[in-house]
Amino acid sequence: MRRGTWTLAVAGALSLHAGGAGAAEPDVPPSFNPGYSGIPTRYERSPNAAAPKAASNKNFYDELFGDVQTLSGTPQAAPKAATAPAAPAAKATSPAALKTAAKVADPPRPTSAPPSKSIPLDDQTRTFPAGGVMQAGYDKSPAGENSFIQPVRATSEAPVLTATASPTAAAGSPHVTMEWIKKSDINVGQECELHLVAKNSGTGMATQVKLEATFPSTVRLTAAEPKPEAAQEKLVWKFDSLAAGAEKRIAIKLVPSRRGDLGTSSQVSYSGQSSAVFKVEEPLLKVTIKGPKEVQLGDPASQLITITNPGTGVAQNVKLEAVLSEGLEHPRGERLNIDIGSINPGDSQVVRLGLSAAKGGIQTLQVAATSSSDASATAVEKVTVIAPSLAVNIAGPGLRYVGRAATYTINVSNDGTVANNNVRVSHRVPDGFQFVSADRGGKYDASQKTVHWFLGRVEGGQKTQVSCELTAATAGDYSHAVSVLSDSGVRAENRVATTVKGAAALSTEVVDLNDPVEVGVETAWEVRVRNEGSKAATNIAVLCELPQHVQVVSAKGPTQALADKSSIVFRGLPELAPGQQAIFRIQVKGVVEGTHRLRTKVTSDSLEEPLLMEEATKFYADAPK
Repeated sequence: MRRGTWTLAVAGALSLHAGGAGAAEPDVPPSFNPGYSGIPTRYERSPNAAAPKAASNKNFYDELFGDVQTLSGTPQAAPKAATAPAAPAAKATSPAALKTAAKVADPPRPTSAPPSKSIPLDDQTRTFPAGGVMQAGYDKSPAGENSFIQPVRATSEAPVLTATASPTAAAGSPHVTMEWIKKSDINVGQECELHLVAKNSGTGMATQVKLEATFPSTVRLTAAEPKPEAAQEKLVWKFDSLAAGAEKRIAIKLVPSRRGDLGTSSQVSYSGQSSAVFKVEEPLLKVTIKGPKEVQLGDPASQLITITNPGTGVAQNVKLEAVLSEGLEHPRGERLNIDIGSINPGDSQVVRLGLSAAKGGIQTLQVAATSSSDASATAVEKVTVIAPSLAVNIAGPGLRYVGRAATYTINVSNDGTVANNNVRVSHRVPDGFQFVSADRGGKYDASQKTVHWFLGRVEGGQKTQVSCELTAATAGDYSHAVSVLSDSGVRAENRVATTVKGAAALSTEVVDLNDPVEVGVETAWEVRVRNEGSKAATNIAVLCELPQHVQVVSAKGPTQALADKSSIVFRGLPELAPGQQAIFRIQVKGVVEGTHRLRTKVTSDSLEEPLLMEEATKFYADAPK
């Protein structure tokens, strides 16, 4: 329908209302007649009318308000307006009459309407129906000379945006205005809140009030209180009445997805339209790090971190996280979390990190700035820590037997570029070794069992060597630890392991107690087995082969002896400690004159081959007289 036709229709309908039953009815199209049930217009449809095709920019209505219902609880198309009864013509405009008209009470709520609930809006408690529809009523008043549908623009700087339903308000007639109120900051990706307020500033009651609001496709609606009755191409709220001086407030929450101007539109179906353009701001973050790129070991390595907001919105709840590598130290640890607060557009905040260089090499500082509006930024800075360097290693035998000498060589090198002063080397001698000597002026401290060398200055890239001689004293596994230290605090350590083993060294001796000895006189042979090694000998057995003309009297030793006519066997001795000997004694007497030999054989687990020995004894007889 053309704009001119709409103007005539609105003016005619309101003139009929003001003139009473005798007023002439204007020539208006049938679709505007509230009682007309023919072809539905854009704003009203019959129950059987097909749903209109969705607009190309509709991206939120069905998702958010797809469950919108009528008062009866069943989703329906917007009902056609019922024919309003003609109101009698105003007969007086006295103050008392105006006061009486302003106090007209709202009609009773339909029984099917859900109970209302109160929600706080703009620091006030207002009552809204739980179903999203408020019941009221009003009497239509005569139309003015101009159209009741007038767009009103509002600048983005104004916090309250107003749309007026008519240019003037006559006595006893409603005068509805609409306001868009910005209730929070509007940032990209952040939920914000707008209030749409319809207020009747006239002196008469407005009835059948219909509010419509349209939003661009760049926003996503998240909530509306009260809920709209229709949510297809626009949001629609209907109220039965709006008394003089009363207002209806609708809280709408949305999330913008693009910065720039956010245009909203609202209108009252009978009288006015309101438009507003809001500026969508976008906060941004940028992080830079400034500080020395190269420091000496142990020197300060403080860094200045600058967080800037180059965007157009306020970056709120900004937080800074800094992660330090092993070579950078801070009193609060290697991971720091700092609250920055809010940063206005174009402003910066500077944070100083007091760091110290604790380890040589290339160290890193990683920082990340975040905010509650999803703006974030990161930066990485590398710091080279120059430090003197020393390395030490020790070479020595891995196996030694008790009593054997061992030489240990210590190599010291400066693999850095900075000289080290007053370099000192230490070699701790383990308990199983004894110090013998050291070269290059090395001194042995017996109280600490440590050999010390003073090397003095070691230039970058220089290598030097010292050595000492030790003796293995006790069997076991030992670790030789060496360390090097300089005045700059550079320290290096190394070690080498040496196993010391003991060896059993058995020797055998056969001794005759009397030589020569008379025939028939008792004498004895002793088999003496000694362990001259450093380890106990185990399972020692002795076998003796007796000469033919000798008679055994007895056999004694540390173990039991078993004898026959030609030999004696002593059972195995379990263990013979180092430095000890075992004596096996055989008591005999000669029966035939001559030289007789005793042969012995000694075996042990500590011997690879048996030990063989023999002893000759001369037996003689008395000469006849």
